[in-house]
Amino acid sequence: MTIPGDGAPRVMVRVISLAECTDRRARMAEQLDATGLEWRFFDAWRTPPAELPYDPARARIARGRVLTIGELGCFGSHWALWGDFLYNNEADLLLVLEDDLLLDPVFFQRLDAAVLAMGRIDYLRLYAKVPAGVRQEAHFLHRHIARFTGKAYGTQAYLLTRRGAARFRRSIRRVERPIDDEMDRFWAHGMPIRAVFPFPVMEVQYGSTIEEARRTLEPLGPAERARSLLSRGLEKARRLGSAALARS
Repeated sequence: MTIPGDGAPRVMVRVISLAECTDRRARMAEQLDATGLEWRFFDAWRTPPAELPYDPARARIARGRVLTIGELGCFGSHWALWGDFLYNNEADLLLVLEDDLLLDPVFFQRLDAAVLAMGRIDYLRLYAKVPAGVRQEAHFLHRHIARFTGKAYGTQAYLLTRRGAARFRRSIRRVERPIDDEMDRFWAHGMPIRAVFPFPVMEVQYGSTIEEARRTLEPLGPAERARSLLSRGLEKARRLGSAALARS
């Protein structure tokens, strides 16, 4: 999609989806075709990125558990899509959608206004699982741009500039957390977590294999638990310190 006008930003629209999920793909295609956007499916990965090391022992310390197969595939999918976007010089912004969404058609038909309203924002969520520490910053299209001071979670829908994609990829050196955890670490990649609110998408509850797999993971031993609590405490301190600086 290209917004009319000289020097207008060009948007690459991709839907992350497993190739065999034909029912989900059909529902997303029907919704997106109605918006008039140019878009394509991006075949979801089942493995983490080959260029990033995954150490289950580090994951148990950083996140309190190993990552599930679904989380590793999700990590690989978003990481690869950011790389494709950066390699593709024909687009200025990336709109990422997953295949389990209901879309507000009016918002996406007027996506040009949303893109222009972003201004200097490099990363703008269109959905979040947790409304953690939200405060209003601006408004457009009868909606608000809100800033999160806590973790928002989820990778269902977001807009990303080329600079934002590069920042994400520079800030991640290994796979030790789910990809949405890494995207929430604003103190590491330097981009505030902002979202459009009310959200222009809603997640369809098909049931999560990732959530089911998490329940069967082996619990931490005493030494691991102590190290994990220390690691996560330091992360929390960095998050709170960065959020306090942003408010000052």
